[in-house]
Amino acid sequence: MDIRLRIFRFNPETDSLPYYTTYVLPGAEGLTLLMAVKKVYKTIDPTLGFRDYFCGRGLCGSCLMTVDGVVKKSCHVVLEPGREYLVEPARKYPVIRDLVVDFGAQRKAPATGNVFTIAR
Repeated sequence: MDIRLRIFRFNPETDSLPYYTTYVLPGAEGLTLLMAVKKVYKTIDPTLGFRDYFCGRGLCGSCLMTVDGVVKKSCHVVLEPGREYLVEPARKYPVIRDLVVDFGAQRKAPATGNVFTIAR
């Protein structure tokens, strides 16, 4: 059964505003969200930005993403077939590109330019 990911997209070099793209992954049973995002990158859209470095054990937090409105470690979110997931960058951090955020922003002075945060 398919899994659908509606993913937040924003590239400050080419986009004036963020937008969403929906990707369909057939036969994606048992994938974590992080594995699914990697699969999108490798097989559908090599322009998708996300952090490819992670510990794989849920300890480092570099894979944080907002999933259906809740910030979670994407390496621990097991996707259910037949569902659609809304995938956005981790909240409260400035977006660098797509799902990549500036985790150091809380320690820095306020950023300037195109900075988008996801709010509900």
